[in-house]
Amino acid sequence: MSSLPPDPAADHRARAPIKRALWITLAALCFGIGVVGIFLPLLPATDFMLLSVICASRGSKRFERWIRRNRFAGPLIRAWEEERAIPLPAKVVSIGMMFFSAWVIWIHTGFNWVFWVLLMVLILVGTFVATRPLPSGNARTSNDR
Repeated sequence: MSSLPPDPAADHRARAPIKRALWITLAALCFGIGVVGIFLPLLPATDFMLLSVICASRGSKRFERWIRRNRFAGPLIRAWEEERAIPLPAKVVSIGMMFFSAWVIWIHTGFNWVFWVLLMVLILVGTFVATRPLPSGNARTSNDR
């Protein structure tokens, strides 16, 4: 038994692999939710993609680079980070899926209060998406990072 207090630096080194693994796991989870969010309109794909980059940057620079260089997620992330812009194909898919969701909700619930509340949410989200600017094309390429 030693009377010396524990070394805080040694404790930090012992927890670092666990912390790193948790950040990587959280990044992978957010990336997966972001991919699902591309197809489900009430799940914000861009938010989860950005969150996955943030988490990956704390856990694995290599994973962060992979996400940023991913041919599907990378351009969306760069456009949003640099210009707060959404490319036209992403807008079309997003708003199209919102129309599809409204139709599915109507089929399952009819014209009741649930339909109208969800329709209002879809309209607000759709308006936000539609009013975002298009990327200017001046965004950096994935090799710039």
